[in-house]
Amino acid sequence: MIIGITAALAILAVALVALLVNQQTATANDRASKVSLYYAEAALSSAASAVESTNTWLTTPYTDTASMGAKYNTLTGAPAVTYRVYDNLTPVVTTTNWDSNADGIVWVETTTTYNGRSTRVRELVGSSTKVSVLPKAAVYADTDVVLNNTSNVYGVKTDGTADDSGAPYATTIMVGGDFTANSSTTLAYPGHSTQSLGLQVNGTVSTPGHSFSPTIGGVGLLSDYFDQAHQAALTTEAQYCQSNVATLFNLSPGSSRIYTSKTALLNAMTYNSSTHTYTASADMEYNNTGTALALNSSGYTYNFQSLYVNGSLVLGSTTTTNTTDLYISQNFTISNLTSTNKFGPLYVGGTASWTGPNTSSGRLGVQTTNYLNSSAAPGPVYIKILSVSSYSSSRGPFDLVFGNTWIDGDAGTSDVAITFSGATSGTDSTFMCPVLATTEKTVSSGKVDCGSVASPMVYYMQCDNDNGYVNSCDWASTGTYTGLMILFEAEINITGGNDGTGANPNVMGAVLEGTPYLAGSGDTGVDITLSGNSTICYNQAVIDNCTSDSLKTTTTAPVPGSWQQLKPQ
Repeated sequence: MIIGITAALAILAVALVALLVNQQTATANDRASKVSLYYAEAALSSAASAVESTNTWLTTPYTDTASMGAKYNTLTGAPAVTYRVYDNLTPVVTTTNWDSNADGIVWVETTTTYNGRSTRVRELVGSSTKVSVLPKAAVYADTDVVLNNTSNVYGVKTDGTADDSGAPYATTIMVGGDFTANSSTTLAYPGHSTQSLGLQVNGTVSTPGHSFSPTIGGVGLLSDYFDQAHQAALTTEAQYCQSNVATLFNLSPGSSRIYTSKTALLNAMTYNSSTHTYTASADMEYNNTGTALALNSSGYTYNFQSLYVNGSLVLGSTTTTNTTDLYISQNFTISNLTSTNKFGPLYVGGTASWTGPNTSSGRLGVQTTNYLNSSAAPGPVYIKILSVSSYSSSRGPFDLVFGNTWIDGDAGTSDVAITFSGATSGTDSTFMCPVLATTEKTVSSGKVDCGSVASPMVYYMQCDNDNGYVNSCDWASTGTYTGLMILFEAEINITGGNDGTGANPNVMGAVLEGTPYLAGSGDTGVDITLSGNSTICYNQAVIDNCTSDSLKTTTTAPVPGSWQQLKPQ
């Protein structure tokens, strides 16, 4: 019995030892797996932080492993780690280590091995840029908003179709004063009945025939969102041409290339008689403030490099004039051109007065792209006063493509700084510009389209702090302005009307007014007035596509819910 008991105890002891060994091994393996996972997660956090700090991977390969391990390497005893950055393609291609599909997202992956246990984890890092310093509002006013006649404000989906989803609304009309509508105001897409925008008003609400259940109170000043620092940044962005004259224009071409007459200037250029083309081989200056440089010989082409005109420039009579950059100290007149003229960066110290051609079959084209570099983006523009006209259906329309533009105007006078006059019938004229800014009055009329959903504009009426809140923006164009309108020293009157279908609103985007009432200045106390059949249509895609750096913030961060643990390779 003693031997049997001893044998049984020995067997149990052996089994217990085996059990303990197995348990310790499993515990050690589990601990190694967990520690390996912890190290892999720490490495992933370090790598993601490095990728977040730069957006180079949006366009170029990312290979900075030293930076990726900066935080991880501070851990004592941390095992070696393998880093990878690759695009979120299907199927996965780990060698494509940049955002090749242009969706702003890449995978960041790390692999660690601790005590023989390998762990591989990854997560998505995304970069997104959006307008974030402005209120999310279709219409925003520090004071009153009035919708006369049959005018309306409504929202659409990002694809431009009617938004009949109802509450909660994608965005809101925000009014710091009173909101007065008309019996036709539905806040719904034309021809539809579902309200598409919310309404928040500090003052009274008058909506005859409709009940919109507005939120009362809580509307601050536009400057609470878009403060003076951001306003100054947008002004600087618009004024790039004015502030960087020395770098954009060659104002010292050399005495051997300074000419006081048109004849001398043309004689210094190479002439091709078969194509009637003059070509300059170097920068040139026309220096004659008393006589304008008139390039108006019918059928001729003038190709300059940098052209500095100390005086005025006149273009006309079916010519084509191209420059790499164009500086004009006085006035710039264009008439009867049916060609596209490329000037590069453009500075006009006086008035730019341009009219469409004297034929409905031609179009006046003015671009600030460099004619020698077709891939270059439009250059910046400074003009004292800009007036562009296409008077009737018998006169051809105009097409303008500018970079960031500042129109200075003539402060303290009643002069209009910006005038767009399209034809009353026929083809629409077009104006494309990322940022158009001024401190003075703006007037539009006729068939003029500004911006597009893919390339919207920002029209910015900057406050010059002269306490003269009597400026106005009289937008009577029957075309569509696509983009943001931000006004700090002008009431806006939208009177053009549209076709009533919703396809062609007067403004596609948003109108934001930050003009507080100033008693005794001529200010009416109404920031935004719509008349006739005019409409404002809010489209989030337009806002998202605005390119102004001063209105946007870029956020780069891990994509929530994207963390994954993969099998070790």
